[in-house]
Amino acid sequence: MKKESTLWTLIYQLNAEYNLSDEFKSKISHLIDRLEGFDLLPDQIEVLADKVKDTYERQVMVESCRDESRKALQRIQTSINAYSTALNNINERLTQAETALKNLLNSKPGGTYSNGEKGIAPSDKERAKALAAFASIDSKNSKVN
Repeated sequence: MKKESTLWTLIYQLNAEYNLSDEFKSKISHLIDRLEGFDLLPDQIEVLADKVKDTYERQVMVESCRDESRKALQRIQTSINAYSTALNNINERLTQAETALKNLLNSKPGGTYSNGEKGIAPSDKERAKALAAFASIDSKNSKVN
């Protein structure tokens, strides 16, 4: 059995055992190809085989951590998007509440209807709605944090 074929056998076995990127497999194959012209002793081939095994095991950890990091980054991005949406909703409600308050401030005060009856005037109803809107925004804002 040719000494390089021992390394190639190991490479095929490791490639079957570990699901690693094609880029990594290609680099390892290229390195083994470069060794073909050298007259290596059996103990040198054994040392190389051990190094190749160690390299595969480290690469498994690297690629696994890379995948986990990518997943964590996606979770963070999803959280950021949700937070941004919540802030946009709050801003929209604040704008609506500001508009309602401006309308209240510009309206005429009064507790009677135009026909002289007493009761809750429409402006008082709007004022109550605006206050309720602010209370709602305040309670939802504390939930976002």
